[in-house]
Amino acid sequence: MHKETARLVELDREHSLVVHIGAILGWDQETYMPSKAIEERASQLALLEGLAHQKAVNPEVGELLSALEAKSDLSDDEKAYVRVVRRDYDRETKLPESFVTEYAKDASISQATWVEAKRNNDFRAFEPHLARMVELNKERATYLNPGARPYDVLLDLYEPGSTQESIAAVFSTMKSYLVDILGKIRSRPQIDDKCTGLQVSARTQERISHYCMKALHYERDRGRLDVSAHPFTTTLGTDDVRITTRYIEDYFPSSLFSTIHESGHALYEMGIDPNPEFRGTKLADAVSMAVHESQSRLWENIIGRSHAFWERNFPVLSALLGEAGDGLDLDSFVKSVNRVSPSLIRTEADEVTYGLHVIARFELESALFDGNLSVGDMPAAWQAKYRDLLGIEAPDDRQGCLQDVHWSMGAFGYFPSYALGNLYGAQFWATLKKDVPDIETRIAEGETLSVLRWLRANVHVHGSRYTPGELVEKVTGQPLDPVWFERYLREKYSKIYGF
Repeated sequence: MHKETARLVELDREHSLVVHIGAILGWDQETYMPSKAIEERASQLALLEGLAHQKAVNPEVGELLSALEAKSDLSDDEKAYVRVVRRDYDRETKLPESFVTEYAKDASISQATWVEAKRNNDFRAFEPHLARMVELNKERATYLNPGARPYDVLLDLYEPGSTQESIAAVFSTMKSYLVDILGKIRSRPQIDDKCTGLQVSARTQERISHYCMKALHYERDRGRLDVSAHPFTTTLGTDDVRITTRYIEDYFPSSLFSTIHESGHALYEMGIDPNPEFRGTKLADAVSMAVHESQSRLWENIIGRSHAFWERNFPVLSALLGEAGDGLDLDSFVKSVNRVSPSLIRTEADEVTYGLHVIARFELESALFDGNLSVGDMPAAWQAKYRDLLGIEAPDDRQGCLQDVHWSMGAFGYFPSYALGNLYGAQFWATLKKDVPDIETRIAEGETLSVLRWLRANVHVHGSRYTPGELVEKVTGQPLDPVWFERYLREKYSKIYGF
């Protein structure tokens, strides 16, 4: 390692420590913080964001990058590290510190307001904060790339290299086959839902969540499970990756699959392990949010909703449910959690319609940042979009445009990562099955460690060593292709519904 690289690593690790301290405060705000503490918490987070920004734009970082870029004998890891740090440095240096602190404070207050607005079904209380987050993100896009479409700039923050046009093209293909599969399912007799309405206490659901975390090999000495309004995963340190879930007492699968989903995120974070010299640096970050989502959705849906997974685990689930699960057997449970029906809530949507939820958000965000939709018209636009794509309408804004936390935090451009994650996940799964032909038999025997080991060796370990495009080609031998998700859905649901 060159001396310039060693110094860059030292500065980078200092920046990571400040970011992780801020993450602790953010986690606390969403889990245990008293509601009246929001004003000072917002100031605390703004201060930390300012400190992190100062370290990120340290002129010495730029000097070290230039020195390293002039060298011809960098190792492969050094080349990758310089690429990643250069991308972040160029972005951070374009943002004034005053903007960074202002954004952090406003986002914290916006998020707290959203929690109350959702609880009270009061979009108008949240509207000025949503307008402010849109305004701030347009301003951020202008700072980062004044000549580009604002939404292109925001999309690139979460999935490097993506644009509104490129994602629209992928989503056009997805929408076509999702609508076709949904039509075939609707032509068949509907599956009975044996889970909705079962009364399962939060305490019992917590026990189920802890069991699922153990089954997936989540390391409890490196994280914890808590409750929040919207489930999330947060990394507070290399060995501190926490997850949250939420408990709905008349629909226990909500917490069950949220926990598996967030555990998938956490397993990815826990498995990132580049060259030890680069631990705690940007090379040890996830490559993109879509790849991150591929891990959560692979565990939640491809494995967690499979018959094979529950062959060994259902008896334990049944015992934990006790009398609440009377009348629920393995086959009826698996069919229930794979039941396809257009629904209002994205996080509880089935695999087939889920992509349509994401496409709806992408199209609404596109209109918002193209200037074709005003914030005040969002509730009506949401209803129209859901009627068009899913044929349903929310009875209130709580189940409509207030359901997700993302806009309150200013995370515009994030939603496409969920659907792209399905594509990555299906493509990774197809390769895993080729590499480990008896993987489904192993899962049915309760052996999920083979899945985790394959993901660790092929996806997790690399961190940001490769770009998303490079990673998917390295792992699967070809570029990202929506066809793998289509094949997975058609094979699975033709068996379930008999079409």
